[in-house]
Amino acid sequence: RRLSAPPELPAWPVVWVAAIGIAVNLGTALLFRHRHRHDLNRHGAYLHLLADAGVSIAAVLAGLAMYWRGWYVLDPLLAVLVALVIAIAGWRLLRDSFEQVMDAVPAGIDPNRVRAWLAAQPGVAGVHHVHIWSLGSEEIALTAHLVRPEHADRDGFLDATLTGLNQHFGINHATLQIESGPGCWHDGRDPAPHY
Repeated sequence: RRLSAPPELPAWPVVWVAAIGIAVNLGTALLFRHRHRHDLNRHGAYLHLLADAGVSIAAVLAGLAMYWRGWYVLDPLLAVLVALVIAIAGWRLLRDSFEQVMDAVPAGIDPNRVRAWLAAQPGVAGVHHVHIWSLGSEEIALTAHLVRPEHADRDGFLDATLTGLNQHFGINHATLQIESGPGCWHDGRDPAPHY
C-alpha cells in the first residue's frame, strides 16, 4: 500500500534528522575502520553502522526528492533497496560466523600451501594430520605432525617454524608434534605409518 499510495511526509525534518544520522554513523564507523575485517564482532558493528549511514543517506535523498518533486514513492522504494543491501551484508557475516563456529579453515588460508610450506622446512621428511581453524576473531590455530630426524635441533626449528607460520599465513597459535620414529601414535593405538 505504501508503494501504490505513499503518504505525504514533511520533507525537511526527514532531511535534517537523516543528515545528523549520517554524521553520527559515519563518525562512529571511522572508529571501527582499522582491523574490522579480522574481528567478526567489530566487523558486525562496522556493517551495522554503515547500514545505518546508508539508510540515512537514502532518507536524505528521498526527503529532497519529496520536497522538490513530490516523489513520495521514493520513501518505500529506498527502504526496500536498503533492506536488500543489509540482507546481503548480513548473509556474509552469518556465513563467516557459521564457518568460525564449525571450525572451518579461515578464509584466505590455503591448507595445501601451508602443508607445502611446512614440508619445505629444513629437515622435514613428512607432514601429516594438518588441521587449521579459527579460535576467535583474531586467532588462527594449527596442529600438525612433522617427521624430522631424531637428533635434529628441535627448539631452533620450532621457533623458526612458528614465526614463519605467523608471518606467511597469520597462524598465531600453532602446535607442532615432531616425530622421528617409524610411525605416528596419533590415535593411541598401534603406530600408523607416516604418509
